[in-house]
Amino acid sequence: MFLVTLFCNLLHFLQPVESDSTLVIRHISLQGNQRTKAYIIRRELDFHEGDIIHLNDLAKRVELNRRKIFNTSLFNFVEIKYKKDSLSQDLDMLIKVQEQWYILGYPNIQIADRNYNEWWSRGGRLDRLIFGANVTHANFRGRAEKLILNAEVGFTQKLELFYRIPYIDKAQKTGLGLGISYSTNKNVAFGTLHDTLSYIKSDNSLRQRIYAFAQLKKRYHFYDNHTLELRYNQNWVADTIRKANPNYFLEGANTQRYLQLSYYFNYDFRDNVVFPLRGYRLELYLNKLGLLASDNINQLDFILTANKYWALANNLFLNVGAEGKISFPNRQPFFNTRGLGYGTDLVRGYELYVIDGQKYAWARMNLRTKLLDKTLTIRRIKSSQFNRIPIQVYPNYFVDWGYVQNEYTNKNLSSLANRPLYSTGLGVDAVTYYNLVVKLHWAINREGKSGIIFNITREF
Repeated sequence: MFLVTLFCNLLHFLQPVESDSTLVIRHISLQGNQRTKAYIIRRELDFHEGDIIHLNDLAKRVELNRRKIFNTSLFNFVEIKYKKDSLSQDLDMLIKVQEQWYILGYPNIQIADRNYNEWWSRGGRLDRLIFGANVTHANFRGRAEKLILNAEVGFTQKLELFYRIPYIDKAQKTGLGLGISYSTNKNVAFGTLHDTLSYIKSDNSLRQRIYAFAQLKKRYHFYDNHTLELRYNQNWVADTIRKANPNYFLEGANTQRYLQLSYYFNYDFRDNVVFPLRGYRLELYLNKLGLLASDNINQLDFILTANKYWALANNLFLNVGAEGKISFPNRQPFFNTRGLGYGTDLVRGYELYVIDGQKYAWARMNLRTKLLDKTLTIRRIKSSQFNRIPIQVYPNYFVDWGYVQNEYTNKNLSSLANRPLYSTGLGVDAVTYYNLVVKLHWAINREGKSGIIFNITREF
C-alpha cells in the first residue's frame, strides 16, 4: 500500500503544473460612443492600460466590467472583445457600445391611482388620467448628466425641473443634483377607510405642493452609492380636506412647512439593474422630517432593504427580497404616513388596498425561468438606436408576505393592519429595450381574493 501511495505522489509531482499566466493590457479602445465622453465609460472599468491581469480571471473580469457599463443605462448593447498578441503577453481590448436615444420628448399619459388595478376598480375613468409632456435628456453634454422637464394637466397639474450630474470632481466620486417641483390637485385622497383611499373632488384646488432639493452624491467604489439630500417642503390643503380629516397635517392644520434631511445608501452588485437575475442589492434609507423648531413636523423614518438573486440552473433563477421600516413617533400626519400599498412597497394580491402604519415589513420569493431571449432586427428602421429590439420573456411563480403595524387603528377602520398578509401566484414578465419591463401576474391573497395584476415599469 505504501508503494502504491508513493508511486501516485511521484506521478503527480512529475505532471506539468498549469501556470496562471499573466497578461499586460496594452490598449483599450472604445467604439460606438458618438456622444458619451470616454471617461464616463472608463470610470466603470477596474482595469486600465498597463495593468496586469491573470488569464484565469480574464473572462470573469471582462463580464463584470461589461455589466457595469450596461448598468449606467446609457446604452442598449455593450460588448467587450479582447485579443492576445501571439508574440507577446500583451492584450488589446475593444469596448463596443450602442448608445440609447438620449433625448426623449413625448406626450405622457398616466393614471392618477397607485396602480392599474386600483384605477380599473374605480371605473377606469378618463378624469383620473394625467396628461403631460415630458422632455428628458439622459446624457446631457455626453457626461451622463440628466436634465428633466415635466409638465402635467388633468387629475394633477404639475411643473417640475430636475438636473443631475454624476461627477463634479476629477476623481469622479462626487455628484450633484438639483430640483424644484410645483403641483396642485382638485381631487385628493383625504384618508383611508377599510384600507381603501377616500377621495374628495372639487372645481377648485384642494391641495398645493412645492418642494426644492439639493443632493450630494458620493461613489467611493464601483458598486456603492451614498446620497445626502436637503429638501424644503411647503404643503397646503383646503378647508374641505382639513375638516374631512383633521389629522391630514395633524391638529386640524391646513399648512405644513418643514426642512427634510435624507441619507440613502445603495450597494448594487446585480448583473442587470433593469431585470436582475444574479447578484445582490442592499439599501439603507434614513429620513428626518423637520430640522428646525419652527417646522410643522418632527418625524424619523428608517428603511432597510435587501435582495439576493441566484442562477439555480440553466434558465432557472431565484430571487428573495425583504424590506423593513420603522418610523417615529407613532402619531403622524396622514399625509406623511406610508405603510404598504404605495409604489413597490406592497404584497402582490393586495393592489386595491392601502394599509397605513408606522412600521411594516415585507418579504418576497420569485422563481423564474427564461422562455425567450432574442434580439429582433428591423431593417426598415435606419436608426441604430431603434432597429435592434431585445426581447426576453420570463414565466414565474411567486410567494409574498407582509405585515403592517398601526398604533392608531382598529378592526372597524382596517381589517388588514396588525395581522400577517400573504399571497401567491403565477405571472410572466417581458423585458425589452429602453429599460422597459411589462408584468402580467395572477395572484390570490390570504382572504381568498384573486385577480390579474398588470404593471409597466421603466428603470433609470
